[in-house]
Amino acid sequence: LEKDGHWGGSLELIAEQTVSGASTINFTTIKENVYDVHLMQLSLIKGATSMYTELRLSNDGGTSFETANYMRSVQYGGTDGSFGTNRTTSADRFSILGFTSTGTPINVYIYLYNLGSSGKHSFITHHSTPSPTYMYFGGQGYNVAETINAIQILNSAGASFTGGTAKLYGVKQ
Repeated sequence: LEKDGHWGGSLELIAEQTVSGASTINFTTIKENVYDVHLMQLSLIKGATSMYTELRLSNDGGTSFETANYMRSVQYGGTDGSFGTNRTTSADRFSILGFTSTGTPINVYIYLYNLGSSGKHSFITHHSTPSPTYMYFGGQGYNVAETINAIQILNSAGASFTGGTAKLYGVKQ
């Protein structure tokens, strides 16, 4: 089973994009009808300005992306001993809160759940290690039960990404 890729927990690479010069990264083929769980891996993503990494979801194949009904609870910790939370029940996107200063790379792991289930709310869990001073970990929800079939990555500053790789996997159950 493992050799054939049918073992639970196996990953199937759905799409990979190398980033440079674009202000968004769109995944419009996500195999939401095949996988209940997805893994997004952002490796060495850099921005033209200081930024937080953010996500938006789409129910129309990426023609538009939802701008309401997101909620989050994110914990952070710093090397200076500071810890805290960032939470809201009313946001226009998922904010991973993995802050990176201009040109500093960020690495993020995001698990996405229930994207293809029209009767369930979609939600994510994530962990990021963007800088030498802070780590972020949290969970976030999209408060509408509908089929999600595209994902957009953007940065909070609206500026271009200057490098890195974004990969989307399906997680076999």
